[in-house]
Amino acid sequence: MIGPESLASSLQSYMRRNQLTQAQAAQHLNVSQAFISRILNCGWTRRTAKIQRVSMKALSEVWNGEEEDAKALAKCIRAIGEARKKPSSNVYGN
Repeated sequence: MIGPESLASSLQSYMRRNQLTQAQAAQHLNVSQAFISRILNCGWTRRTAKIQRVSMKALSEVWNGEEEDAKALAKCIRAIGEARKKPSSNVYGN
């Protein structure tokens, strides 16, 4: 299962790529805008059906369905998680 930081990053990329506001992303994913906000702020801890749905949508945007690609994506997700643990690191370039 994808972690809070990775899901937030994936959702943010999805929104940028498709030029979506939080409200529009919520409509696309059939969730509330408040739920999108919680994901973007990493404000969730339980892995609910909504989190799984958003996670799968985010993954479907980048995964080609092959095992090797899944391994590469997992490696990238873990690297993002590690980078975020470092206080001086800023993966968003801000």
